[in-house]
Formats: sequence, structure tokens, C-alpha cells
Amino acid sequence: MASPTKVELFALADGRNISYAFYGDYDSSRTIFYHHGYPSSLEEALYCHDLALKHKLRIISVDRPGMGSSTNQPNRRLLDWPADLLALADHLKVDRFAVIGVSGGGPYALACFHKIPRSRCVGLGIMSGLFPTNLGLGGMLLMNRALFWTASWSPWLVGQAFNIGIKIGIGNTENLDVLEKKSGALMKTRPKPDRDAWDNSSRDVRLGLILGFKGAFRNGFDGAGWEARVYNSDWGFALDEVAAEPGEIVIWHGEEDVNCPLAMTEKAVKLLRNAELRVTKRQAHMLFITKADEALQTLGKMIDTTD
Repeated sequence: MASPTKVELFALADGRNISYAFYGDYDSSRTIFYHHGYPSSLEEALYCHDLALKHKLRIISVDRPGMGSSTNQPNRRLLDWPADLLALADHLKVDRFAVIGVSGGGPYALACFHKIPRSRCVGLGIMSGLFPTNLGLGGMLLMNRALFWTASWSPWLVGQAFNIGIKIGIGNTENLDVLEKKSGALMKTRPKPDRDAWDNSSRDVRLGLILGFKGAFRNGFDGAGWEARVYNSDWGFALDEVAAEPGEIVIWHGEEDVNCPLAMTEKAVKLLRNAELRVTKRQAHMLFITKADEALQTLGKMIDTTD
């Protein structure tokens, strides 16, 4: 099984810690900061490890506040994140980088691209991404819509729902074989393209997703609960305020995605300047697995083009 270097902790100026790990080519200067999905944590990026090695890319996967081993940050907002990421980049002496966001990581990657100077953050990729909920939730899973509605008045209750759901769905076991089997059973409720992506993926991919999900709650459920509220709140910027030149933003989305419906993404792309949308037919939310190679290669070219 592929594995990252050990999880590292970086202390921010306000005393909070951010946890992160490297995947791919550790010695490469071609760096991509990976923003995991929701709820998840840095282990999720395991599926990128071999691909990043192939493309000579260094992936730095970072836990958001309250996820993994990153300190929770009560009442945080989406636009609080870019400063944290830039502080980590400065600490690691990463001058130029691209950002990628998967699913619920999309808003955070977008916020970084918006706020961090283009001399530092040179490109953005979003796969199966979430966009502002005021664009409409039509076609979204009822469970996801209920989560956003609940988070608007009780993030704590969202966290407790995850707590109960985990106990019922996968339990507290740490046995990876058991976790893989139980996760596979849960995947049978997903759209066929997602079931196929799971069944056809390598064990490293499946275990990365499982460990990422488990890691989201390593230090409790408050971080995940509040993050749902962040998604359903004012993001602090409008999509048409995001400045980009052609070729700097690429968005991948599956036609049959019910976690983050394509209709929402299509509305977002109309507002984002110079964003390129690549839609794949007969794919759903787990398109981020099937398109990972293309996405990493594309972001690598963004880094090289602006070098």
C-alpha cells in the first residue's frame, strides 16, 4: 500500500495547528495543495500518490480546521482559510503553487485562488465541486440538502448526525478489511457510475477514501458540523469577483453527480471569468478518481506555463 510521509504539524501565529502530509514526488518544486472533500481529511489524497510520482508533482494535502489533526477554529469563515494556507506555504518555502479542491474542498481551493496573489497561486482545479448553495440545490441528494438546512441553525446537530451515522454504517473498528467491506456495502446505494468507480479502483484508492473519512472525526465532530454551515453561508465574495486569465481555472464534473449537481456547477461557470468546464457523460461524483490523472497533468502544465 502506498503511503504519505508522516503527518506533520505546523503552528500558526494564533497558536492553532495545521496538519499536512506529502504525496507524490517529495523533492519536486512543482507543488499542488490538495483540498480534501467533505467530510474527509488529508489521507484522502492517497489516490493521487502514484499519479503525482508519474507526473513529477509534489502534493501537499492539508487538513482544514477541526478535521484530522488540525485545531478546530470556532466560527470560522471560508475566507479565513487562504491566510492559513499561505502561512503554510511560506513555512514550507513554496513560492509558487497550484490548488485543487475535490467536492467540499472546491470552495476552499476557490477561496485560495481568489485571495492569494497570482504570483504565488498560479492555477486552480476543481473536481466534483460544490458551489454556493444559493445557486440552487435541485438534483442534489435529499440527505445533503437536509444537512445544509440543519447546519444553518445547528452545526452541532450536524456533527452528532455524523457521529450516529458512523456508528450505524461502519462502526468503530480500525480493521481496514472490515472498513473496506462495510464501505463497499454503503456504496451500493450510490449511482451506478460511482459504484463502478469504487469497484474498479485499486485498494489504495478505496483505503485512502476510507481513512480520509475516518480522519475527519479524529478529534471530534464539531469541525465537520461547522463546515456544513460554512458551505451554506455567505462565502464573502461573489464568483464574478474571481479574477482569472484563460487557462487558469479548470473544472471537472460528472453529468450524473447527485452530491454536487451539474446544474449548480454550470451556473457557477457562467459567473466565473475564463473558467473551463469539462463535463464527462456517464460519470457521477467519483469522477475525481477517474479524472485524477488528467487533472494533475493539467495543473502541472499551469505551473510550468507560468514558471
